[in-house]
Amino acid sequence: MAALLGLSGAGCGESRLASDELVTASRATSVSPARALALLPPGSIPVIGVTQRNYDNAVSQVISLATRGRTPGENAIDIAFFTAADLPDSAAVAGNLLKLPGIEDHDVAREMEDRLPGVVMMPSAVFVQNKYGPFGYAFGRGIGGEACLYAWQRIADGDSIFRPKSGAVSVRIRVCDPTATEATLLRLAYDYSLNASLRRPGWNPIGEAPPPAPELGKAGAPIYPLPQASSPDASAPQRIVRSRPSRAPRGEAEPAPDLPAIPDRPLEGYPTVPPPPRP
Repeated sequence: MAALLGLSGAGCGESRLASDELVTASRATSVSPARALALLPPGSIPVIGVTQRNYDNAVSQVISLATRGRTPGENAIDIAFFTAADLPDSAAVAGNLLKLPGIEDHDVAREMEDRLPGVVMMPSAVFVQNKYGPFGYAFGRGIGGEACLYAWQRIADGDSIFRPKSGAVSVRIRVCDPTATEATLLRLAYDYSLNASLRRPGWNPIGEAPPPAPELGKAGAPIYPLPQASSPDASAPQRIVRSRPSRAPRGEAEPAPDLPAIPDRPLEGYPTVPPPPRP
């Protein structure tokens, strides 16, 4: 009997799992939104979660944004920081390596089909550029006519865009909003900011800061201030005073013309007409 109790106790002890025994099938981990690799401008769509994956040559994140509307898919920023190491073209995603996403038309079209299913996206032919360099974007209408934008950018300060010596940053922004316009969604691509960097020798995809304008501090090159938001003219709402339409002045009554007085005696030089006979 004691032996049976001992065996049952041993079995209970073996059923307890240690914290390091669980092996997950994904390399993705959830991190704080404060550690997001990119930040949106203040007052824009809030971040609801960040999923991070670490590779031997890169760190990637899916920054999930608040999503509303009926268009399938999730509002998100897909961003990846790549090291400056040279990688063979055949590496792709084999093992623990991440391939640098392409920026060719067919590559971007495939991405939009996956992240914006059923939405006709029209790539813009206008050259646009933010503080990190040129980027591309497409605009379309989702379910119910809601505005959808897909923007892509590769930041690399190297001679080769396929194997940049200074590293690279890949950014994709997918947003649909029923109350937004193309201009408000495009502001996200213009005003987002990188929030991190890699501690690797030679990693500098953004490049050095540009020098100040050559006319700064020189004589003969006046610089005028822009209207400030605190100025009364800019902050105070301008009251539009609409003048009432002026009424046409009433015309004064013209005096009646003087009628000739009835004479009480026959006029000289005219024949006298006899009165009609009495009945």
